[in-house]
Amino acid sequence: MSRVRKIENQFYDKFIELAREVAACAVTFDEITHDWPASKSRIQEVKDYEVKCDAIMRETLTLLENSFITPFDREDINMLVRELDHIADGMDNVAARFDLYDIDGMRPEAVQMADLILRASQELSELFDHFENFKKDPVVREKMHTVGTIEDEGDTVSRQALATLFRENTDAIEVLKWKSLIDTMEATVDSCKSVANVIRSVLVKNA
Repeated sequence: MSRVRKIENQFYDKFIELAREVAACAVTFDEITHDWPASKSRIQEVKDYEVKCDAIMRETLTLLENSFITPFDREDINMLVRELDHIADGMDNVAARFDLYDIDGMRPEAVQMADLILRASQELSELFDHFENFKKDPVVREKMHTVGTIEDEGDTVSRQALATLFRENTDAIEVLKWKSLIDTMEATVDSCKSVANVIRSVLVKNA
């Protein structure tokens, strides 16, 4: 294997590692929403994944700083790992607020949003398994498109959740709590699409 290829592989390995940790975090986050409040003790697991993702992001950025050779534009690599890390950050943020806001029961829309975050994260993880051959492998474009569709679903669920919340709940504090949670969950789904958008940029620049 050439020296250039070896260096490029290090980046692709980091993308795969980070995407898999994000997907694993999403599994735990999804289980927490489905099993709440019995799952309250598992919030720390999400934090542990978030810390792992931060570490992988830093390692990748250090590799970027020290490498003369990169598989594609430095700016795109930087954005890619940061947007992936934002997904884990979002889940950690929401999970922590479940406890901080003393949530008694999980709204069904929150469970739906967690399901969408899980689906999008898993699609991205599969995408990065094929990303090294992004110029030729059709799976990259298929998964990228699927993530965009999931983000559209997230917009719909979020709007419906807020409409229901404002229509049915007269407790202003509860409305504020859940608006904050739903907004952050929607932003987390948006981060998944942001990753796909960076990948789209890479595809266009390297066509």
